[in-house]
Amino acid sequence: MLARLDALPPDALVAVTAAPGPATDAVPSTAAAPSIHWSTDADGATDAWGAALTLDGPSLAALAPAVRRALAAVTHLSDHPDAPSPRMFGGQCFDPSRPHDDDPAWAGTPGARMVLPTWARTAHRGRALVQWVGTAAEARCLRWRLPHGVSAPPAAPAARAPDPAAHDLWTALVRDALAAMSDGAVAKLVGARRVRWTRPGPWPLAEVLAGLPVHDGARFAMTLAPDVVFVGATPERLVLRRGDAVEVDALAGSLPRGADDPSAVAALLASAKDRHEHALVVTFIADALRALGLAVSHDPVPSVRSLPSVHHLWTPLRAHASPAPDALALAAALHPTPAVAGSPRDAALRWIARREPAPRGWYAGALGWCDARGDGCFVVTLRSAVIRGGEAWAYVGAGLVPGSDPEAEWRETEAKLRTARVALEGPR
Repeated sequence: MLARLDALPPDALVAVTAAPGPATDAVPSTAAAPSIHWSTDADGATDAWGAALTLDGPSLAALAPAVRRALAAVTHLSDHPDAPSPRMFGGQCFDPSRPHDDDPAWAGTPGARMVLPTWARTAHRGRALVQWVGTAAEARCLRWRLPHGVSAPPAAPAARAPDPAAHDLWTALVRDALAAMSDGAVAKLVGARRVRWTRPGPWPLAEVLAGLPVHDGARFAMTLAPDVVFVGATPERLVLRRGDAVEVDALAGSLPRGADDPSAVAALLASAKDRHEHALVVTFIADALRALGLAVSHDPVPSVRSLPSVHHLWTPLRAHASPAPDALALAAALHPTPAVAGSPRDAALRWIARREPAPRGWYAGALGWCDARGDGCFVVTLRSAVIRGGEAWAYVGAGLVPGSDPEAEWRETEAKLRTARVALEGPR
C-alpha cells in the first residue's frame, strides 16, 4: 500500500479502507455524532464524519458531472479485495425551483448536496470496515482514530407544539385539490403539512436514530447546515442500481393500520380510488425508465406492504440495460414521482408551490449514495424531520385523487406522523 502511495502526487485524493482492530483504534468509547448516517438491509449501517469534499448546487442533475469527476479521481487503497468503493452521500430537496432557505426550518440549507466523507464506518452482516479519504500526503502519516465526542446529559422531554388551525387548513387544502382536479387536467395531487416539536436544548442524534425504525426501508441522517440535521426512516426506495440491473419501488395508495388488518388489506386492494392513484405512479416510473433505454417489467397487480402504522399498495419494478444509466442519472430522471408530487408532474409542482404555505425543503426529496462504478441507492425522504437546535419540524403528506375525503386523508397523515413522533418524543 505504501508503494502505491509513493507513486501518487502528494495532493492526489485517496481512500484507504481497513478493518477496525488494535492497529486502527477506530472506535472511540464516546464517538462524535456522525454528520451522515445511512442504513438499509442491503447496505448495512454507515456512520460518516467530516468531508473530504462537499459539492453543493441546485439539484442532483446539476451536481452529477462534478460528482462523477470527483469519484473517478479517487484512488482506492485496501488490503481487502472486496472492500466497497468510496461512496458520496447526499441528495436534493423536493422542488429545486422553489426557494426554501428563507424558511425558519430550512434557513441556510442547499438545494442539493453530495459529500465524500473523511471517515466512514460500515457494519454489515457481522463485518465492519473503516474508510478514510484524504490526500496521498496525509495518508502517509494517517492515524486511525474516528472523531471523539463528549458525554451528553439526559435530554429534556420533547413536546408537539399546538396548532389549532391545522385541521381546518388541511381540509381547505384537500378541497382545493379536489377543485383543481375536477376538470380532469390534473389526475393526482399530493398535499403535505408539517408539525413542529420543541424541547429545552437540542436533540441528541443518537437518541433520534435509536427511535427510528430500521425495518421500514432506509434510515438516514444528514447535516445540511450548522446545527441543522435532516433525519428520517422512509419506506420508499426511489432507485437501486447494481451494474446493469435497476430496481424501483412504486408505493402509493395508503390506509392507516388498525386492529382488523386482514380486512383492511382486502379493502385497500379493492379500493378503486387507491388503485387509480397507484397506477399513475407505476405508469410514470415505467415510462421514465423506458425513456432512458431500459427494459422494464413488473407485476400487473400491486401487493400490499404493511408497516407499523400504515398499509401501502406496492409494486416493485425491475429494469435492465447494457449499460444502465448510473444511479445519479436515474434518480434525477425519476424524482419527484407522482407518489410525492402528482400527475402530470409539472402541473402538480405548480399547484404545490402555490397552495402549500410552507416549502417542503428536503422532505419528499431524494437522498442516498453513489460510487465511481455508477452503482448507488436513493430513497424518497418520507417520514422525515428537520432538526434545528431545540426545534424540529416533521412533514407528512397524502396522495389526493377525485374521491379523496379530507377527514380520511387527515387520519392517514396522523398515522404517518408516528415515525417522527417516536423518534422525537420517544415511545409511549
